[in-house]
Amino acid sequence: MYLIRVKDDFSAAHSLRWPDGSAEGLHGHNWLVEAVVACTGVDKSGIALDFTVVGNALHELLGAELDHRNLNMLPGINEPNATSERIARWIFDRLDAALNLPPETAALDSVTVWETPSCGVTYQPAARGRTRR
Repeated sequence: MYLIRVKDDFSAAHSLRWPDGSAEGLHGHNWLVEAVVACTGVDKSGIALDFTVVGNALHELLGAELDHRNLNMLPGINEPNATSERIARWIFDRLDAALNLPPETAALDSVTVWETPSCGVTYQPAARGRTRR
């Protein structure tokens, strides 16, 4: 099993509303995103998956959809709050569709979103887990 890791970043703003009615005002972050693809083996050239396949798809997604945006305005992220948890899941779902990896050899394993250098969330589908073939 090989875990291919690719990172990229984007800048965006969000605000949060807490269950008690209090709120955290609009503020921005330089978000760091790590995508992990699980691969069962390597090809004839010794490569499990070209980093650029994942990197280009991740970069395009972040740049087109999230960079320099107010995340509270994006459907699918903003209900009930534009949290790191919601963002990680949103990125995972779209990146998985964009990559369209051959399921017999590779699968998007997880997406981690770092809101700050010391605070992040990883989304990994429970049913999928790591590819074990």
